[in-house]
Amino acid sequence: MDWIGTVAFATSGTLCAGYAGMDFLGCTIVGTITAVGGGTVRDILLGNFPVFWMVEYEYILMCLAACGVVLVSWGELEKRNIVKENGPVMFWTDTMGIGAFCVIGAQNGIRAGMHPVICVLCGMFTATFGGLIRDVLCDRPPRILYSVAEVYASTALSGATVFMLVRGMGGSPGLRIFSGVATAMGLRYYATKYNINLPSAHWKNVNLTVDSPDKVGQKDVKQVK
Repeated sequence: MDWIGTVAFATSGTLCAGYAGMDFLGCTIVGTITAVGGGTVRDILLGNFPVFWMVEYEYILMCLAACGVVLVSWGELEKRNIVKENGPVMFWTDTMGIGAFCVIGAQNGIRAGMHPVICVLCGMFTATFGGLIRDVLCDRPPRILYSVAEVYASTALSGATVFMLVRGMGGSPGLRIFSGVATAMGLRYYATKYNINLPSAHWKNVNLTVDSPDKVGQKDVKQVK
C-alpha cells in the first residue's frame, strides 16, 4: 500500500507540474515532493530522524521511475486521449494517494505512541502536505486550504478517523486498512461527483474561483469590486 501511494502521488505530481509548463527536471522534482513531502513533514513533527526516504531510499527510486515513465509516455497517452489535464487519470492517482497515505500516516502515529487524535492528524499530514507543496509550486490555490475545487483534506481526516475507530473496535489489520482507504477514496469521489464543498468564510470581500480540480497555472484569486 505504501508503494502504491508513492507511485500514485509521484504520477499525479508529475502530471500537474507538466500542465503547469515545467521542464522534465521540474516535473521530476515536483512529482517526488508530492510523493514524499507529506511523510517528511510527519517524520519531522514526530521527531523521526533521518526522515524515512533518507533511510529507505527505494522510495526515491520509485518516485524517479514513476516520473520517468510518465514523462516518456505522456505524449502518446495524451494523443490517445488516455491522459488529459482534467481527466480521470489525474483524479484517481491523486485519490489513491490520499487513501493510502492517510492510513500510513495514522499507522506511523501509532508506532510513535501518539494519542489517537494525533494519529489522525498524522494521517492528514501524510496524505495532503505533499499535495500542498505541489499546489504552491504549480501556482494553484492549495486544495487543503480552499473549498473552491472539491473536498480534499477532509477526506484524508475521515479515512484516518475510520481507520482508528475500526482499530479501537478490535478490527483486523486488513479491515482497518480497507475501511480507512475506502472511506477516503469514496468520500472524495462522492464529493467531486456531486460538487460538495465545505462552507467558506464570507466576511472577506474576495471571490476564489477554480475552473476545475486540476486546472493549473492560472491566477485563481480575483478581487470583487
